[in-house]
Amino acid sequence: MERDSAAEYFFSLADDAASVILADPLRENVPRYSWRIQKEEEVKPDERIERIFSPQKADPGNENVRQASSVNLFELNSLVADCHECDAWMNRGENMMAGQGALRPLIVFVVDRVLEDGSFFLPQERAFFDKWMSALHLDVNKECHFTSVIKCPLCGDVIYPGCERILLEQLRMLSPRVVMMLGSAGCFLVTGDGDIFKARSKIHTWNGFRTVCSFSPAQVLSDYQNLRRPVWEDLKKAAIEAGLKDRLG
Repeated sequence: MERDSAAEYFFSLADDAASVILADPLRENVPRYSWRIQKEEEVKPDERIERIFSPQKADPGNENVRQASSVNLFELNSLVADCHECDAWMNRGENMMAGQGALRPLIVFVVDRVLEDGSFFLPQERAFFDKWMSALHLDVNKECHFTSVIKCPLCGDVIYPGCERILLEQLRMLSPRVVMMLGSAGCFLVTGDGDIFKARSKIHTWNGFRTVCSFSPAQVLSDYQNLRRPVWEDLKKAAIEAGLKDRLG
């Protein structure tokens, strides 16, 4: 088999493996990757491993895109799949992922818990959240990542030690500019008491990450008149901390 065709075959296997691991045979939710094959003499020695195992980097001329170290999608999702520190792992379905979204995000949004279908928002909550992102001029797919504090469904409000460990490992891999905790569980991790009213409107430092605490879309929808403005102010604070002040007009 020719060298180029062998490399192309390898990449096609990687794409097929992603669809199997994520239980998405139609590839409706599998992240899209683009691959570029170069002759060996065109690639510097220290770039060869990254070329093989990583999708192409974003345009380095875009100052608003993180140029963090490469993140392996399989390693990221295995953080949850390999955790058996408590019995809650038995509640996980085939669609459970550590997170969804960009692998070099500007902001990581952390909700309280993952849903039974592996998603992080109900449809109405996601539509509401997308309106926030549009108002901030944030590209949800390229600049944001979503995850949860509680990693397995049907756990109520219990934060197991493994949940916090996995979340911290995720953040270290993703290296966001800002972490935004949306809900009481994330606020509890950051402050120790879960009082969002007291914790919001501030920039916290949590395990080395610049962190903003605020209300989740579900909480805002349940008390829209009182919570809409505070959350918007918190979102703008997170955006400014992420270096996006110029997008706010």
